[in-house]
Amino acid sequence: MNTSLAQSYRETIQATFPLSRSYSKGQAIYKQDQVSEGFYLVKKGSLKLQKMLPNGLQTILKIATEGEIIGEGDFDSSVARKNLSYAIALEDGTLIQKLDSAPNLLPEIKSHLTQKLIDRALEASQRHERLISLDAEQRIKSVLKELALKIGHKYGDETLLKINLTHEDFALLSDSSRQTVTKTFSTLKRQGTINYSRNRILFRNLENFKP
Repeated sequence: MNTSLAQSYRETIQATFPLSRSYSKGQAIYKQDQVSEGFYLVKKGSLKLQKMLPNGLQTILKIATEGEIIGEGDFDSSVARKNLSYAIALEDGTLIQKLDSAPNLLPEIKSHLTQKLIDRALEASQRHERLISLDAEQRIKSVLKELALKIGHKYGDETLLKINLTHEDFALLSDSSRQTVTKTFSTLKRQGTINYSRNRILFRNLENFKP
């Protein structure tokens, strides 16, 4: 979506759904296995979709940021579905807006929602490809670059990524281990590729950052 279309979409959303709710860091927007209430729009901030697996382990499905739609639902509002994950705010002041039931959506919003669901399926496919084609270190670097491109802020040649993720979170998101994440971060810092401190990762030159 280009800049003008994105702006038009945000204005339409705000006009149609003026109410939103603020969440603090660590607060759940919805929980796994509860009956879904449909779809939500992330108006501000970021959150993680975290899933408990049948074997008791956890994974992070994705990081959702401003403008993205989350939630489990169906265009047939009479069908009861359960949430497939927990949606947890990553920062204070995260604004979430519940969307009306699908039959009441404006055509342009319904079309955008359809595209978001297609994108979600594509992301799952790309993650599977990453898992089978890249080693752990490459997966970690790939996740870093994706997040930096998505929500990083450029300052000249440098890009600053501010996100409240622990090394354990990065491990879950990249299907690797916390130890490998720590080792990879340390290597990148020693090479001068990145610098990092709590919740901040500075890429010296993102264009030259090759997963």
